[in-house]
Amino acid sequence: MIALLTQCFPPDRGGIETTMGEMAMAFYQAGHRVVVLADHIRGGMAEPDWPFAVRRFGGPRFWRRARKARALAALAADVVWADSWKSLETLPARAPRVVVMAHGNELLRQSGGRGGRMARAFARADIVVANSRFTAGLLAGLHDAVVVVNPSIRPPLPAPREPQPGHIVSLGRLEARKGFDMVIRALPSLPGARYTMAGAGPDEARLRALATQCGVAQRVAFAGSVDEATKSALLGQAEVFAMPVRREGLSVEGFGLVYLEAAWFGVPSLAGLAGGAADAVLQDETGLLVDGSDAAEVREGLARLLADPALRERMGAAAQLRARRDFTWEAVLPAYLRLLERSSAHNGSSISS
Repeated sequence: MIALLTQCFPPDRGGIETTMGEMAMAFYQAGHRVVVLADHIRGGMAEPDWPFAVRRFGGPRFWRRARKARALAALAADVVWADSWKSLETLPARAPRVVVMAHGNELLRQSGGRGGRMARAFARADIVVANSRFTAGLLAGLHDAVVVVNPSIRPPLPAPREPQPGHIVSLGRLEARKGFDMVIRALPSLPGARYTMAGAGPDEARLRALATQCGVAQRVAFAGSVDEATKSALLGQAEVFAMPVRREGLSVEGFGLVYLEAAWFGVPSLAGLAGGAADAVLQDETGLLVDGSDAAEVREGLARLLADPALRERMGAAAQLRARRDFTWEAVLPAYLRLLERSSAHNGSSISS
């Protein structure tokens, strides 16, 4: 039996939520018994009709974690697969083999008491799965058995590929590290371009004010949170996908699944050098990587992509091939299954199905 221990799980939305939901389903479909121990649903949505057991835990953190630990101890699982080091703090005193995922951003705060908690949590794991080479670098000194497995994506809903001239699209939470402000700052030098941002977040008011300040408010659209069909339609209309991420204090992008979602539609990306985007976007092959904190680099990168249809076509085709070949669950699942067997070998036993 595999116990997935997670704070983040569908129907709540987010990259980790999607990854853990898809992982549970993939393990189940591969013939393993799966039980998910997850936090309460935060978005007010109903529990989906899962084909495996999903147990929810609410209340104050201490109480929630204590109840999870008791439930996990009673399961007698063969392997615990945790969404992050924080979930490892839920482990009972005696735990089976443990695999834990690392996403990047949560590893930046290692000072003081948090650093000690993190070290103790990772010490409980047999294997740590990093989502990018950048994240693996952050784990130096915290664990000796680190394996990089880039995450997979769920194929987006189909939509016609009808790129609109000069259309730049961004998807993601509206926060400073995403670099959407740098795209707005570039627009005055890109007279034929228009820009659509899909997402919500704390940076929206500042971004709206910036668009007005730069004199491009009429060319900037804030689509808000969108459903899957609208997201696919926007990507189908994009000439360029832009998310020139940068590090903001202790916040950084560990990978960037949205680059792959854009790639699925044959859209080249302008990505930032900070964090793990270099695993999601290959420089001069599937897009461009720039210093997301440098407005001139962002502007020049966008100008280069928008001015060269042949370049966009070449990069978009390469991005689409790579996304559909290397980042589906069918492509990534064998790596996760090998890690299950590897953790089993450490313990000298096998995983029950």
